[in-house]
Amino acid sequence: MSFQEKLLNRAAPIVLFEVVPPAAGKPEVLEASLHELQPLRGRVDAINIPEILDEQRPGERTSKFIERIEPRILGSRIKRELGIDVVINRVTVHDNEPVRWFRETALEWNVDNWILVGGESRDRRYHGPHPADAAKLVKSLGLTVSLGGITIPSRVNEPDRIRSKHAHGVQFFTSQVMFDSNDLVWLIQRLNGVNARIFISFAPVSSRRDLEFLRWLGVDIPGDLDRFLLGSNQSAPPSVETCVERSINMAQRILMDVFDNLPPDPPLIGLNIEYITRRNFAPALQMLDRLGGLYASLVAARVRIKDSA
Repeated sequence: MSFQEKLLNRAAPIVLFEVVPPAAGKPEVLEASLHELQPLRGRVDAINIPEILDEQRPGERTSKFIERIEPRILGSRIKRELGIDVVINRVTVHDNEPVRWFRETALEWNVDNWILVGGESRDRRYHGPHPADAAKLVKSLGLTVSLGGITIPSRVNEPDRIRSKHAHGVQFFTSQVMFDSNDLVWLIQRLNGVNARIFISFAPVSSRRDLEFLRWLGVDIPGDLDRFLLGSNQSAPPSVETCVERSINMAQRILMDVFDNLPPDPPLIGLNIEYITRRNFAPALQMLDRLGGLYASLVAARVRIKDSA
């Protein structure tokens, strides 16, 4: 089954692997990236490709911005050459000709699963449509695409935001990287009855730099996470392997906590694995294999419970 066929099938677990697009203007890097992704065949349902823009966030950036190729360029080649479905992100608020992009992407690039992304700040005026308006526009064009959005579980009025976007045709949502289950469980319980899929995002942490970069990106990170993952002795930090193992164990507990606290008629749950920085690609594959098996078993158990009720 394709990503679209599985999307709202409660018996179908769906696993995404989020891949940072290679640098623009370097064909050899694109070829190397495609080769590197070959092992994902049969391990994921789709590759999730973000649109990387130079963000103007407070605080000092912890890594240099590198211009990346368009997600639809990478996505179309992944579909054609690797046979893996793709989901691409589009920051709609920066596009003053969205109709052209929508039609080109669906009809010419043959990429038909999109996550519509808004701007960095609610106080800034943008010349393109916000995600809910973009979703309405896509539907008015009659394009056969699946639409997704971004969810930040700790954000004020997040259940209402999701319900509003869902009413405009958004069928799935990917969360920010999660390091705690409290806000996530709260959100999913308040989405009881919503026929959408929530992809829970996880990423391995291998060093203090990872947490610093995630904080700069705006990810909600509990105050005691540094001590838990990295220990209290900065002069003798734990090994990369220890940090990765701890972050995988944490993700497993969060995932189990979510399934243990699902409401009677919950949205479907999906899994999205990210690697944030290039050095964490191999740890992300490790996390993919460990969490993927657990997630599939949790979905299967949920289906058995529903069918026997």
